[in-house]
Amino acid sequence: MPKPQTNEPDKIAALKDEAPKLKKPSKIFTEYYSSIILILITALVAAGYLVIKPKIDEYKAIQANSELIKLNVENEQTYLAALRRSVSAAQSIAPDVLTKVDKALPRAFSIPETLVMLNRSAMATNVSITNIAFSPVSDRVAVSKTGLQSIQLTLNVTAPDYGALKNFLSVLEASLRIIDIQMLTVTDFTEAGANFSLQLRTYYYPGTDNNIKL
Repeated sequence: MPKPQTNEPDKIAALKDEAPKLKKPSKIFTEYYSSIILILITALVAAGYLVIKPKIDEYKAIQANSELIKLNVENEQTYLAALRRSVSAAQSIAPDVLTKVDKALPRAFSIPETLVMLNRSAMATNVSITNIAFSPVSDRVAVSKTGLQSIQLTLNVTAPDYGALKNFLSVLEASLRIIDIQMLTVTDFTEAGANFSLQLRTYYYPGTDNNIKL
């Protein structure tokens, strides 16, 4: 039997109808493509900022802390170097110089030593000390913020003349012990001489022990 003849154009059209059809892109995607890309980029940048920013801050804090520690170490090294120089300088001071310094500015105020010093000065200048009064402990005042302390002494002195009294004061001022003459008052004149009232101030640098020795 003869084969039925088919029209070639119809055959091609049938094949086209049987081929799978491609879906068209979503209208929303095509219209908002740029906006979606921008939103995604923004989200990525924000996520990176939230993750990286704390790490950057932590690194900066560690770096600042390291600089501070380095500065503290340098300061400690400078202090230790200065301390070594001070110790070396102190060790080079002669013992007799240290003894003189200790006498000029003792670590504690000694009443017996002060009485001996005043009595020797009086005997050397032919004056007589009739009375000595020390300021109470509560009246002691700090001379400066360094901790230097002062004690006030009130002396009643009898001298044959003003020259003898002047010599007595000169001996006190020339002594190793630091003594300030604050006030001089003539209280009485007698045939034996004149009576004077003196206010003196002496100093000491207190240590950790008792500051006054009786």
